[in-house]
Amino acid sequence: MSDTEIGTATAVLDRDTATEVDTGPVSDPAEANDPPADLPVIEAKWMPPAELVIDPNVRESFRIEDHPLQVASIKERGVKDPINAIREADGSVHAVDGQVRLLIALALEIEVVPVFIVAAPVGLTETERRIERIFDQINFNERRIPLTDADYAGGITLALDLGASVPRVAKALQTSRETVKANAKIGASPTAKALLETDQFSFDQLAVIGHYETLGDAEAVARLNRCTRSGFAHEVELILAERAAERAYLEAALPYGAYGFGILTAEPDTSSADAEFVPAELLVTPDGEPVTAELVNTDPARWVVYLHHEEDGQLVEKNTGAIVEPEAVDWDTQDNTDAAPAPGLLHADLVEQRDRWVPFCYLPADQLPESGFQMLAVTAAPADLSGDENVDEATRAEANAEAARQAAADREQARLKRVRVEQLNIRGVAAAERRDGVLLNFLSRRTPHTAASRYVAESMANRLGMNDLRQTLHLLGVGGTRDALIKAIRAATPARAWVIVTAMIVARHENSLDKSLWRNHTADTERYLHFLAEAAAGLDYTLSDVEQAAAGDIDYRDIDLAA
Repeated sequence: MSDTEIGTATAVLDRDTATEVDTGPVSDPAEANDPPADLPVIEAKWMPPAELVIDPNVRESFRIEDHPLQVASIKERGVKDPINAIREADGSVHAVDGQVRLLIALALEIEVVPVFIVAAPVGLTETERRIERIFDQINFNERRIPLTDADYAGGITLALDLGASVPRVAKALQTSRETVKANAKIGASPTAKALLETDQFSFDQLAVIGHYETLGDAEAVARLNRCTRSGFAHEVELILAERAAERAYLEAALPYGAYGFGILTAEPDTSSADAEFVPAELLVTPDGEPVTAELVNTDPARWVVYLHHEEDGQLVEKNTGAIVEPEAVDWDTQDNTDAAPAPGLLHADLVEQRDRWVPFCYLPADQLPESGFQMLAVTAAPADLSGDENVDEATRAEANAEAARQAAADREQARLKRVRVEQLNIRGVAAAERRDGVLLNFLSRRTPHTAASRYVAESMANRLGMNDLRQTLHLLGVGGTRDALIKAIRAATPARAWVIVTAMIVARHENSLDKSLWRNHTADTERYLHFLAEAAAGLDYTLSDVEQAAAGDIDYRDIDLAA
């Protein structure tokens, strides 16, 4: 052993001198398997990298700067995978496998690296030895089985489960904390892990699936699993909007549940003969009196409630939350904090619209017989009886039955309309959130999209007043209609469309200027004329004296009229 070689606590793997290792009880020591007699002795050493000789290697294109992750790993944790080496007859140790690790260790000035050393083979020519070394090097590098992405994510999840912190895992694996967190979500999700080796979803999308599976939201996982990549983000926003609506509903329903009412999570269909619930408004007391809210509140355990959400459905006082009737507000004071409201009225800035939850109360149909309530009789209007008060009972009964069927149908139609409005509003919230995210990304780019110029131009063209439209058509030499201008925009290249946009803005400015432009200097006019002077300089255009006055460059009183 050289002076620089450092012995390891691991036993030297020498078949002749190795001591017996206790691997557990065996039935007969004679049955223990001895290693084959022709295996070479292996020395396990810690050695300074500079003490190893790097022999010719099939990997000739290696540059340390091309492998920042490997460098970061060794810098953080040192060389863990031993270098495979051969000790030549002169005592020198030559690295056979681990050239990359060795070169990085040298560059980082790592003190020692682990080395497995065997004696140089005998009986082979130098050429044959080189051939065998080439075979070994290719096999070492080509036959390594890398971790799958699922294995990597699972390993991170296990480390976190065992108590390692996110910062510690990120530092150990030379990655970001966000990547660790995303891998943890995937590693904890059988669905996301199974999808990780496919190209169906991006890594970030799989982290979202993992998040919902960890929450136990099987419905969300199933919906996202059915998505395409392009539709994934919108589906996520829709799920978020739905869950937010559900939380808001449960929060609004909490006081009713605490009071003793049963809570419905969906508005029931009450139109069929076998409906499970009967609306309170279809019931009367034994005395034929309507069932009021006060009566319902006396026995809440008998009733169930569904809450209908009305966005901005009530006007309240900001400070107290008290409901305010619109007639109690002086709307002339709106956006005018200094205005005094009329006597007895509130200032408009003291009130605001807030969402309203309207309770619909129902009696379970199977409790109707014992409740003491009766169904409200639905009778046909006189017009439905042809105005004849002497109609027979059968005709009257049929008319009443038809009136009841129509009332039930109308009630169901109203319910479906409410459900549709609520669901579409949720989708609208999701679409707005998704759109906002896309726009923030879209408008962060340095150059406009090729369609931007035509979109801006056409939007402006549709809003031009008649005078500005005529001036724009004149400046562009286009036919005299708005349709002709829009047709020109749609046929324009992106660059030409920007010219048309400029023409419309110029037209507006030109329409505001007349022969007395010298009288009025405004910021708008100054910007326009200075832009024109700069943009048209190549056309030998400069501002005249009256234009300079309008642009604020000179005082019109200083213009020399004799010049």
